[in-house]
Amino acid sequence: MNGVLTLAGLTIREAMRKKVFIASLLIAAIFVFWALLPMPIRPGMMTGPDEAHALDFFARLFAWFGCGMIKFFSSVLAVTLAAGALTAEIERGVLAVVVPKPMSRMSIYFGKWLGLLTILAGSVLLWSTLLILGIWHKTHIFHPHILLGILATCLFPLLFVTLTLCFSSFASFALSAGLALIAAGVSLAEDILYALSRGLDVPVLDTISKVVGYIVPLGKMNHWITRGLGNAGYDWSAFAPSRPGESAIATGYGDLTYIICYIIAATAIGVLVFQRRDL
Repeated sequence: MNGVLTLAGLTIREAMRKKVFIASLLIAAIFVFWALLPMPIRPGMMTGPDEAHALDFFARLFAWFGCGMIKFFSSVLAVTLAAGALTAEIERGVLAVVVPKPMSRMSIYFGKWLGLLTILAGSVLLWSTLLILGIWHKTHIFHPHILLGILATCLFPLLFVTLTLCFSSFASFALSAGLALIAAGVSLAEDILYALSRGLDVPVLDTISKVVGYIVPLGKMNHWITRGLGNAGYDWSAFAPSRPGESAIATGYGDLTYIICYIIAATAIGVLVFQRRDL
């Protein structure tokens, strides 16, 4: 455990040396800029239920949009950091120096994983705080469910760090990042195929959509953000046409279990490959 924490600390220190925090602060500036932008309606402009309804609409819309921004930026940052976490240090000969010390390769792998997640957790915490404060500044509304939506959003950096680090155990920086982006691109087809299957009434597209959702479960994670937000946000992908009596987007604890198992499996594969790789 000491080895894992030591490598995690070194990973964080290396990221600080590379000024990764500047990217996080620049993204934070986007949230601040957005919070200061004027909006069509402000508290006090209207009276009665019309104002309450309008402000609630904007608060939910901002929560949904803000979670989408956090999801996107944290995923991109996760891929960027994790793609070279192993391969780049192998190529520079850094790990060849570390491995002979009393530290297992598994400790190195999990140290990198933990360090990267700590960096991303700090960034997500900063952006989430600014998002909540921005919504309050604009609407004077706080829906506690936004915290659950943000918690579900954290699944994205967790998965992308795990998946990209797995690729980095055998591939170069460019290939690791490319494979992660390809995986993300494949997953985008899930909701698109689902909507087409409902609009065109083609069951085979629905089947393909489900298969894609299991290959890379980003769609299931999106649905959990929707479920987490509850009455605190919207998800326009839920507007896909559905059959009578059927919800456009359904998610359950089975999906969450699959996501967790997917992350565990990707971690196990990454550790196994890294242990067998020549340094």
